[in-house]
Amino acid sequence: SKQTPTNGYAAKFSQPYCIAAALVHGEIGLDHFTDQAVRDERVREVASKIRYVIDPDNPYPHGYTGHVRLTLADGRAVEERQPHLRGGRHEALSRTDIETKFRNNSRFGGWNDAAIERALTMMRGCFDRPLDFTPFRT
Repeated sequence: SKQTPTNGYAAKFSQPYCIAAALVHGEIGLDHFTDQAVRDERVREVASKIRYVIDPDNPYPHGYTGHVRLTLADGRAVEERQPHLRGGRHEALSRTDIETKFRNNSRFGGWNDAAIERALTMMRGCFDRPLDFTPFRT
């Protein structure tokens, strides 16, 4: 069931699906967690090849680490370790990362590019200068 989640909600909790979708699409976002998206045969084919084991030495829930090992068709292995959750306190997202995430989530929610840019301009103003709360004093 982890390799072939039945719906978009189940896909959110499937490491094989998440890894396969990221490999096939080059990224993963909200649009990859729809009931239609989980039926993508390219993703299912890759997910069918993904196995995982839980590391008994993993510091979760006190730390969020990651380790991926890919075994290529020629037998070579490629590994990547991530000591911290990206976007957490040890590896904060850049402003560009945050704005990209905002744009992607807003588009998924149906906003057009003009509305997204207006919202970003307004929000940048909240963080790029001191806020004036004097109009709210009673």
